Amino acid sequence: MGKADTEQLVRLLRSHPRAGSDLLCRLMGGINRSTLARMLQALGDSVVRRGGSRRIRYALRRSLRGKAGGIPLFAIDETGAGREIALLDLTQPQGSALAYAEAFAWPVEGDTADGWFEGLPYPLIDMRPQGFIGRNFARRHALDLGVAENPDLWSEDDLTQVLASHGHDQPGNLLLGEAAFRRMLEGRRSGGSPPLADAEIEAAYPQLAADALAYGLAASSAGGEFPKFTAARRMGEHVQAVIVKFSGAGDTPAERRWSDLLVCEHLAARILAPELGVDAAPSTVHRFAGRSFLEVQRFDRHGEFGRSAVCTLASLNPALLGLSAPWPKLAEALQRRGCLAGADVEKIARLWWFGRLIANSDMHDGNLAFRPGLSLAPAYDMLPMAYAPLRGGELPAYTYQPELPLPREAQTWRQAAAAAQTYWQRCADDTRISADFRRQCESNAQSLQRLPAP
Repeated sequence: MGKADTEQLVRLLRSHPRAGSDLLCRLMGGINRSTLARMLQALGDSVVRRGGSRRIRYALRRSLRGKAGGIPLFAIDETGAGREIALLDLTQPQGSALAYAEAFAWPVEGDTADGWFEGLPYPLIDMRPQGFIGRNFARRHALDLGVAENPDLWSEDDLTQVLASHGHDQPGNLLLGEAAFRRMLEGRRSGGSPPLADAEIEAAYPQLAADALAYGLAASSAGGEFPKFTAARRMGEHVQAVIVKFSGAGDTPAERRWSDLLVCEHLAARILAPELGVDAAPSTVHRFAGRSFLEVQRFDRHGEFGRSAVCTLASLNPALLGLSAPWPKLAEALQRRGCLAGADVEKIARLWWFGRLIANSDMHDGNLAFRPGLSLAPAYDMLPMAYAPLRGGELPAYTYQPELPLPREAQTWRQAAAAAQTYWQRCADDTRISADFRRQCESNAQSLQRLPAP
């Protein structure tokens, strides 16, 4: 076994990543397993090993910004306690490998059961800074982190670098790397901003909105396009983390419409549980300094420090299904794989039809989330986005045309249609909504009522 043999093995690992012993022995000219084991041992930490017994396979380690070595993956529980659940290695030429320290909270099978992933482990994808807050975060830290100002342009390595250094308050309960964990601990030690009591938000929320618009707040990377900020609230005896969406402070048609839609989102959340049996994130509407604020309680945060796991369909679908289909079809596919209970499949179908019947044109996979299990997380971002102002500020010329179902969807449709009619009527009766849009909501309620029964 000489230098030439070692160099040949390295070339083979580059061209055949995740190769097993049998393949490597054959490609190396028929050497035996003992010889291969000595050669792999000589390569030391440059080789990543995953899998048990005869399933063990090998790949070359990929460094991150010149640094080699595994990156610990931590989880924070609902009490705020942290623990290391896995070790992440980047592999050549792409992808990664997890060494699980405990049972993984999310579905893994085949290669992923052994720890191999084509990219980053899919629960980390939801941690990518995105939406209004994510873009502000990227603009504020891009120079220091050596990444593009647009997070959509980040490579897998860029995202890993960002999460491993500044990813201390991302959605869900995961933290990647010791630096991110230390940042979280430092935030606890410093105390941060004290939770806001009810009497304080009238002054605080307009200022936080102005700061978010002017500077960008490097806070939790909740997705979405509504301008927003995050805050901690003192609610009775406990602390509750919230995401606060807000409208403009003026009285243009576009600003009034955004204000209307915030109230509409609040009303939708209040209808889902009693009408359709679908839990929704609790919310409250406030009106301060000419702006409407929709305060939504986060279901991935508990008290001052607690967190819980969450993963969206946008991450689950590419990893488990790879399908382009509406929510109900994807839910059925997850059920066929044994990942999702039938009760949640039915809830997702009702939620999807409700969204269609209230003109929600933004039901992308990032707006449906799950808890470990899989079990459906509370609904969020359910509102009539078809009426949202266009990019230039013009109101859309949208005509409400509620869909009718296929025969096998009829029962679900009837449940969703009854809830949607109640919803449109409540919007029509709510004086926080502008008179013009209330008339539109009244018209939609009548249009839905006139539809023939399926």
